[in-house]
Order: sequence, then structure tokens, then C-alpha cells
Amino acid sequence: MNNFSYRLIFTISLLLLSSLSFGQVDKFINKYDEIRLISYNSHRKYALRDNPTIEIKNNKVIIKGVKIVDNVILDNKYSKKIFNVLLSQKKECSVADCYNPRHILLFFKTKKLVGYFEFCSSCGGSRKSKNISINSSFCSEHGNDLIKIFKEMKLKNNGEETEDYKYY
Repeated sequence: MNNFSYRLIFTISLLLLSSLSFGQVDKFINKYDEIRLISYNSHRKYALRDNPTIEIKNNKVIIKGVKIVDNVILDNKYSKKIFNVLLSQKKECSVADCYNPRHILLFFKTKKLVGYFEFCSSCGGSRKSKNISINSSFCSEHGNDLIKIFKEMKLKNNGEETEDYKYY
């Protein structure tokens, strides 16, 4: 085969792989009627120490000791951008041990909260409810990609440490 043939096969392979990942993202998103992104003003250090699990009661997530900063229902555009990141595999995937989460995704079906995915964009740590099938190899590289999206969304807490939103 000549050089052109190799390039053509490579290009077709890339297109097929990318269409598969987009299909995966659409399939994941379409399982839910609503996906909500919430950010908080501080990490839940004391809640993690006392009770590391997140409570869901009366169709609400209970996060003690934090103030909600952003509470956004994701539209299709940002759902796709966020889940393209969350469902992707990274070549390099590093994590730290701080786990100071400031963001949580809430998943709804027929107006009922059915699950969550909480994450720290700084260290790459995450926690999720058992029924949410997001890749468990979330890492700081995913967090860096999400910070870019959060800035585009103009979130008050976009995942970067600032004077108002300290991670440590």
C-alpha cells in the first residue's frame, strides 16, 4: 500500500472511533431527563471526615456545611462537552490525595433524583452513586478539561482556586 492508502485508513479509523465515543455520550445523556451541575463555596472536609457518603433525601442531595454557588441545568451543548470529557480515557492520568470536591452532577429521571457524581477538579478524585456509570478513572487531567468548560459556561466557581474559592 502507498502512503495515501495508509493515511486514508488512519483517517477513517479516527472518524469511526470518534463517532463511537459521541454515540456513547449521547446514549449516556439520554438516560436522564435532567442533569444538574452544582458547585459549592468550600469543600466538604468535615462531612467527609464524619460521613464520606452523600445523602439523597426527599429528592435532594444533602451537603452539610457548604453554600451552593452555581446550580445549573445542563443544556444539550454543555452536557455533551462535559460528558465527552468524563467518558473519555486519558493517556496520562494523575491523581493527588487531597479530595476537596467543589462540584457535583445530579441525575434526574421523571423529576426524581436518581444519582450523583461528585468530583475534585484539582486532584482528580471522585465519588459517585452506585447506579451512575461514569468512568471511575477520573483524574486531574479530566479536571483541567472541565475547568475550561466551566470557564466557558461562566460559572462562579469554575474549578480554579481563587481568593473566593480556596481548595486548601
